[in-house]
Amino acid sequence: MTSSETKPRVIVTTDLEVDDMNSLIHLALYLNLLDVEAVVTTASQYHFLGDGAHTLGEVTPHWRTKGVRSYTWKVVPHEPDPEAGALTSYRPFPRTWVQDLWTHEYAAAWPYLSENAAAAGEPPFPTPEQMLARTYEGNIAFEGDIRADTVGSNVIKQAILGNDPRTLWLLSWGGMNTIVRALMSIAEDYQATDAWDEVRSRIYAKVRVLGVTNGIGQDNSWLDHGQPLFPDLVFLRVPFMYGGYVDAVAAQPDSIDLFRAPWPEEHLTQNNGPLMARYMLYGDGKVYENEPERFQFGRHATLDWGLDGMQPIHFTPGDFMAEGDSMTYIPLIPFGLRGATEEGFSTVLGPLFCDSVESTGDGMSFADLGRAPEDNPNPYLRAYQEDFAARAQWCAHKPAACNHAPVIEGVTPDMAAAPGEIVEVGAWASDPDDDVLTCRWAVDALSSTYSGAHSLASWRAEGATVHFTVPANAAPGDRIVLTLRVQDAAKRPCTRYAQVAVTVE
Repeated sequence: MTSSETKPRVIVTTDLEVDDMNSLIHLALYLNLLDVEAVVTTASQYHFLGDGAHTLGEVTPHWRTKGVRSYTWKVVPHEPDPEAGALTSYRPFPRTWVQDLWTHEYAAAWPYLSENAAAAGEPPFPTPEQMLARTYEGNIAFEGDIRADTVGSNVIKQAILGNDPRTLWLLSWGGMNTIVRALMSIAEDYQATDAWDEVRSRIYAKVRVLGVTNGIGQDNSWLDHGQPLFPDLVFLRVPFMYGGYVDAVAAQPDSIDLFRAPWPEEHLTQNNGPLMARYMLYGDGKVYENEPERFQFGRHATLDWGLDGMQPIHFTPGDFMAEGDSMTYIPLIPFGLRGATEEGFSTVLGPLFCDSVESTGDGMSFADLGRAPEDNPNPYLRAYQEDFAARAQWCAHKPAACNHAPVIEGVTPDMAAAPGEIVEVGAWASDPDDDVLTCRWAVDALSSTYSGAHSLASWRAEGATVHFTVPANAAPGDRIVLTLRVQDAAKRPCTRYAQVAVTVE
């Protein structure tokens, strides 16, 4: 059971790119399992609203945006647009989009979500009024704008400095500037005092940032202003992608059918009420406010970013379009994997690792866009996408028509064992809908430190309680993580996990 005291504590900052909108709709289906304290709109190199008085260059001399040439030039250079400093706004997002979502579509889904959460034995969903009260404007005027505190930056500041002992996950879906403004305000209050070192140490221990790659967000505000003040702030990443614009052509083979038409329409957007009807797919006819034709993927189902060496990709209407920022919260959802709270263990998107350290996973990279991998590096992807489909049905249907995830209890504690020793691991599994359950144990090679873990990847054991033989060549201190996978036999299946670590003695 997830309680309010143990829920992952989250603040989302978003520039409301089209893929952010999809990510927020998707996140709405899991709001009862995460403690989303705030949703804060911010600016980025892709979207800013202007302030009616200044230009980008006057506010942010070190910008990243490619400006109007990102949608007017056939091939867009990689460097920032030198003419972009004259911009007074850029692809401005609808200012009340998030508030309108809570007030209308989420409000329509909330009674159904609440009933299904109760049927599943899960915590209740926050009300539309609660989510509306948790939505704030941050530094939205210009890319990299850190000129002044805003309501949004102050909310982030208060959350960072507050007494809640839980990890605070700051999810950067746009520019870092509102988060950076909050950090700058803290520095202004404490840098000249004797408490500065202690305040920074507490921040380093509490705050984790997801959504930044190679130390660079969707603006240069962290490099220019944040990093000099907080050089040891922890930025984390995952090795496996989810929600890319090319998933309908590049997702791993065991899951790609769940990203290709007609699956997304049939399982996500159709007959699941107004909230899921807002979710955007390629070629679905939806029009994005203030976006140029190049980015109107609902009209033409063609991805053409104007990148040198990347040919336009033509999609089938109804293909999965994008959730470019869902990779920040999916690892935090409590599916039974331990990676969000314990270093080195897996999440649904692989083990979290520091942004400054190269991933050991086999996740897709930018160079792989449009090219399918040869294998299935993420063992959890298909189950997660299926869970999304089951959850989408909650938005407009009573519990009797929906599926609810299995419950795993009584998991064997972590243990120590000698090389060659046979150990027993097990758990109790039940299902809220009384569906037939399939239980299977496997070795999670990504979470294991034993050098031969990948050679154990083919080991499988069926049943809730099984026996495992510790490899004879395992060395003292090696860790082997055994993962229980429990799936129900439903039309829209749900899967949950449990993990037991065996440390060699």
